[in-house]
Amino acid sequence: MTAKENMEKIFRHEKPDWIAHLGSEAYGIRDYIVERPIMTTGYDAWGCRWISCPDSLNITHPDTSDIKLEDVTQWKDKVVFPDLEQIDFTPMKEEAAAFTERDSRMLQYVSLNGIFERTHILMGFENALCQVIMDPEAYGEFLAAIADHKIKLFEKVYEICQPDILVYHDDMAIQTGPYFGMDFYKEYIFPQYKRIVDAARNIGYQYVVHHSCGKVDTLIPEWISCGFDGWDSVMACNNLTQVKKEYGDRIVFMPGLDTQRVFGSSQSSRADIEKMVVEWMEMLAGDGTGLIIDSTVAYSLNPENEKICLEMIQKHGRPFMEAKKAGRPYQPQLEQE
Repeated sequence: MTAKENMEKIFRHEKPDWIAHLGSEAYGIRDYIVERPIMTTGYDAWGCRWISCPDSLNITHPDTSDIKLEDVTQWKDKVVFPDLEQIDFTPMKEEAAAFTERDSRMLQYVSLNGIFERTHILMGFENALCQVIMDPEAYGEFLAAIADHKIKLFEKVYEICQPDILVYHDDMAIQTGPYFGMDFYKEYIFPQYKRIVDAARNIGYQYVVHHSCGKVDTLIPEWISCGFDGWDSVMACNNLTQVKKEYGDRIVFMPGLDTQRVFGSSQSSRADIEKMVVEWMEMLAGDGTGLIIDSTVAYSLNPENEKICLEMIQKHGRPFMEAKKAGRPYQPQLEQE
């Protein structure tokens, strides 16, 4: 069985031959529209400035002094949307042509900075939240316009490289709960999500995944209603056991694992990381279904931990599934401290 066939079984909520690792078993095409500069200070295609952080592997964050929009009612006059006809997609075309493993590996396109994230990058986070309260209707119109732009982008990307998976990034919460009350989500955000997912399916993407950090467990049923196939990030602050119990047959979990307490800690040993990997396999795939691990250095900020984590996923992924298919408990041979 190829990695692609194995991942297809997971998305169908069937028992795969092994627990998959997204980063090593699917190929990720770069976001050439530059939703954010990668690893360097610079500007994105919307004209927003980003600053790299040397203490965090040069991961970039918005320059909060570079505000493009203060009053959301003025978005039509103030915001310049990227002209997709002026973007040079030649590097994406070349990279797609060089990917020769389509029969054996999935191709994923990761679209950074979803409709809400783009608004707060343009307006500043605190101001964006205030604008939601002051004029939700204008904010909703702005979100819809960004969704229109995203759909056009997804059409362009699919025309170039036909990805199997679309990973749509739009963080929706902090560690204690969602940014907004459910009424705002239902009226202004989720209808745009459904439009995006429906459009992606019509374009040709086979699977559409929502990436969101934070405590979003209360939003999962709405995401399922929007049509998302998977949830990427899956932070430990969520009630994951309950989400798996209630929705595990309808959404695929794609976690970065316990990023804060184990994966991202320089104090974690090999044994700590191995124990974490097996525990998350049991928690999110105890029935043998619905788990693709997406642990990356962007979650851990620790290249050595990422290397160990991948080693442990490969060590346990197949025997774990052999046990689940046989209907017996998995009894791992764990390294000792």
